[in-house]
Amino acid sequence: MDYVIIMGGGRVGLALANLLIDEGYDIALIESDEALSNDVAAELDALVVNGNGTSSKLLEEINIEDAKYFIATTGSDEANLLSCILVRKYDVPHIIARVSNPDHEEAFKEVGIERVIS
Repeated sequence: MDYVIIMGGGRVGLALANLLIDEGYDIALIESDEALSNDVAAELDALVVNGNGTSSKLLEEINIEDAKYFIATTGSDEANLLSCILVRKYDVPHIIARVSNPDHEEAFKEVGIERVIS
């Protein structure tokens, strides 16, 4: 079973998590907002962690080295970019980021982010 880490428990992250769980993926979701992470945890059959997805310590606690996919879905391009750059050092095979501002797409591609979804 492929292990997927999703950063961001908002509308996009939650919908993606539900879709991937239905497809049989093992999911961990990171959400920085405590109230939102509690809501998401009640709704998902997955590990939901309240914390900062740009923290190496947190990523290691949820076994980033075992992840086949890391998907940054927050509404913050800056947080998504930083987390993706950080995750690259763990040799995660597939790193995908949501980009809110199309002007930022090039920056994501320049640092080697495989897929950028606007």
